[in-house]
Amino acid sequence: MKKASLYSTTALVFLALTGCAQQSTSQADAQLNDQSVMALNWFQQSGEYQALTYQAFNAATFAFDKAQSLTGKPKAVVVDLDETMIDNSAYSAWQVKANKSFDPKTWSQWTHAEQAKAVPGAVSFAQYVDSHGGIMFYVSNRDQKDYAATVANLKRLGFPNVNEKTVRLSTTTSNKQARFDAIKSEGYNIVIYAGDNLNDFGAATYHKGNEERRNFVNSNHNLFGTQFIVLPNPLYGDWESGLAPGYNKLTPEQKLQVRSQALRAWKGAQ
Repeated sequence: MKKASLYSTTALVFLALTGCAQQSTSQADAQLNDQSVMALNWFQQSGEYQALTYQAFNAATFAFDKAQSLTGKPKAVVVDLDETMIDNSAYSAWQVKANKSFDPKTWSQWTHAEQAKAVPGAVSFAQYVDSHGGIMFYVSNRDQKDYAATVANLKRLGFPNVNEKTVRLSTTTSNKQARFDAIKSEGYNIVIYAGDNLNDFGAATYHKGNEERRNFVNSNHNLFGTQFIVLPNPLYGDWESGLAPGYNKLTPEQKLQVRSQALRAWKGAQ
């Protein structure tokens, strides 16, 4: 009886600790999601966000007009999709309200709903390139299984020249360099890259920490606004995983700690 009682007590303690751990993780997940609320409010509601996207595409149009085709083929413009040409913030808002972390299954469901909106200025820029002798390549890390839904969504929004040649989704890696190289090997001169992630401009920052990513920007500052066009995205990106080595494998509690420790804060009034 004593041994059985001891086992029962141990089991109860274990269950209690497990329950506390699960509750703590759930609370941390909720806090991680809550930290996105103001970014989402800014992304969806502010005129400043719209101003920045129009500014980006105005710069891209100017850069496109100024660039020369060096290959005899149309000038090529390579753009990312998510949070560059199309707006998926409704999915991010659903994550917050449902207290859900990113999941490939729900992301695919969102993709197949074909409800992404166009980023302000994106369709007009794509149409301008198409009507002025250029060709747009839509290079995204969406999964190949979501190709048909992605194409349908793009066409519904009015993006031109959307087909198997121009839409290049992820197959084996999220590193886009091989797809960029393939476009160049087909004889196209890429005059502009547009994206919301430094990885949209090549492999130099792929899986790198934020210090290296900032160094890349500093070393190539003259290319931004002329060849590299950056769209604002405070919701997600490789800048987050760049906060700490192995960030994506951390627990929610550890991620919260890393986020807090990364802040450069005033020490306060004396």
